[in-house]
Amino acid sequence: MYTLVLFVCYLNGGCKTLPIENFTTEEQCLYAMKDQGIRHGGCYPYETKYRMKGLHPARQHSDLWLLHSH
Repeated sequence: MYTLVLFVCYLNGGCKTLPIENFTTEEQCLYAMKDQGIRHGGCYPYETKYRMKGLHPARQHSDLWLLHSH
């Protein structure tokens, strides 16, 4: 699994990474990145240690995962 991550950097310094969505393959992730016009981001292997208990992000909506991942 791969996670599409958006990088947000602030004018006063510092950056954050925001997970957008999870995909089964890297190719799906790269396609979504291109399709959504994300230039400051990337596709990274999904690490289960970051997954919220009881939530299953991936092929469906990842909004709940995004809300609880901060």
